[in-house]
Amino acid sequence: MRDKRKLKKLERKKFNNKEKKREQIHYSLLILSLFFFIFYYVFFEKSTIGHDVRYVIYVFCVSVIIGILFFGIYRRAFLLRAYLSVKDTYARIYVIGFYLLQGVIVSYLSFGQIATVTWNYLNKRAAEKSKIEIISCNVTGFYTKKNPDVSFEFNNRTEVFSVDSEMNRENRNRSPKDYQVEITIQKGIWNYYIVRNWELKRI
Repeated sequence: MRDKRKLKKLERKKFNNKEKKREQIHYSLLILSLFFFIFYYVFFEKSTIGHDVRYVIYVFCVSVIIGILFFGIYRRAFLLRAYLSVKDTYARIYVIGFYLLQGVIVSYLSFGQIATVTWNYLNKRAAEKSKIEIISCNVTGFYTKKNPDVSFEFNNRTEVFSVDSEMNRENRNRSPKDYQVEITIQKGIWNYYIVRNWELKRI
């Protein structure tokens, strides 16, 4: 009996040591993914307008689901041990919810980012082959507080462009109904358009 207990303790200790090393690696990769997400968003992501449910389904949902399945299989031993370590029903529901939420976040920062970068590249290539168009959209509002923007209607949906502090000061004294946004665009994949330039024009 003592030998069995010692063996179980030794196995548990080895498992915990391996988990600590894995957690350190996972944490480093998560931080790198987060930095990449911010870096790509700030310096490389193109401004787009438009909406298509296919983007939500194929680029976001499918990639996140694949990521959850991948990490679920990869971490099945740890997840099963965490689930079985608690006996209370509510505690088990909490464990499932906690690791599922964690899985969604990690999957988005990994598989989701791969899907997003790939889609953005393909969208950019498709737009480069399209003709340049100039459209005018009615301004629906000026938001002049933190993170100011100009909102307008495009294809029956509200879109926004961020503005700098100088334009924001001017927008405080402007009425939306007196302005339009003139946008230079190129059509990409599905119903998305890459914005090449935009200007605020008085009607």
